[in-house]
Amino acid sequence: MTNNSTRRRFVISTGALGAAAIAGCVGDDEVQRAIGAATPQSGPLEPDGTAGIRGMEVAIEELTEELDEPIELQATDGEAAPDRAVSVARNMYDNNIPVITGTFSSDVSNVLSDLAEDEEVPFITSISVDPEIINEDDEYTFRMTGDTTQKLKGMAEFLEEEGVSGIAVIAADYSMGESSIEFFEERAEEYGMELVHSAEVPMETDNFVPEIGDLDTDEIDALFYPFPGGTAPTLISQTREQGLFDEVDIVIGHDSYGTETFYESLGDDLQDMYFWGVDLENEQAQQANERMQEMFDVRMDPLSLPYYDTIHLIAEVMGEQGSVDPQDIRNGLADIEYETASGWDVRFDQNGNNTEFQMIVGQWQEDDDGELAPNVEYTSHVVSTE
Repeated sequence: MTNNSTRRRFVISTGALGAAAIAGCVGDDEVQRAIGAATPQSGPLEPDGTAGIRGMEVAIEELTEELDEPIELQATDGEAAPDRAVSVARNMYDNNIPVITGTFSSDVSNVLSDLAEDEEVPFITSISVDPEIINEDDEYTFRMTGDTTQKLKGMAEFLEEEGVSGIAVIAADYSMGESSIEFFEERAEEYGMELVHSAEVPMETDNFVPEIGDLDTDEIDALFYPFPGGTAPTLISQTREQGLFDEVDIVIGHDSYGTETFYESLGDDLQDMYFWGVDLENEQAQQANERMQEMFDVRMDPLSLPYYDTIHLIAEVMGEQGSVDPQDIRNGLADIEYETASGWDVRFDQNGNNTEFQMIVGQWQEDDDGELAPNVEYTSHVVSTE
């Protein structure tokens, strides 16, 4: 990925972005001062999409106060369905929105990456982890977080540090679930452990007892659940009912398991649950958390905060470039070095992957007031994509 792409150009309306004047270009259309988000607002990933939209809206609220001419967020329901998300994104392109984000599902992010490369308009995913989203010849696709390999390596290092020797993986039948099982099939021994059991079940499953009821916990130290969606809280409830929290040392899920949605659904059943997390203790995250509670009466969490970071990152690029031209945004993203509120830095390699990602593992624990709250238990070194 180079920083001097000169593909399709748009006429841009003159205005102020902070102190920077917006540059104009040759063309027939007018680019909107907007960020598009094809975020699930219905279907099995609606809770995750809701968390993401909240994070983006907090960032937009802050930018509205900071900028002379604010940036608009245009969030449309992508339903976590590839065909629907493509239709949403095409409509955004037709309306001259210069950059798109907001996806959760890797299946959706894969097709939007292909579309972004075809349309030559930048797409940045905050959460999606499938390595195949980004290819060597991509110029318009960027990833804020780590990919599956980075996150699973970081988690495996945490489990190794905790002395885990046997792991079971109960995964949903989608790209991250498949990749998680494959990772531990191929690489568990690198981290001193054995994949004792794995199962891939439909995302709409609401009875997990057949999969978890007969696990041989004498051989298992950790359970890993790469299982998103509306029925994932049921998985945790049934794990608790089956006594597995008492029989294994670690039960860990991905980002969703640290969200306010899960807390609202499960309450004390989340006690001791580990999850892929963010650092909510730094000053920027605390300020964002305060604004989130003012606006929505919920805390920032591992899904909402990366979306918040993405909006601020895009706004910073627009300001540095003095432009909302999609090519200028793309070039600015290729060169950006950014410190997130989530707890890791962002610098994209030539393909658009984040080379500065650090894995954070959180755990639900009682705070000083006796209420469950997410706490950072582990932060990895910078994790490579290999």
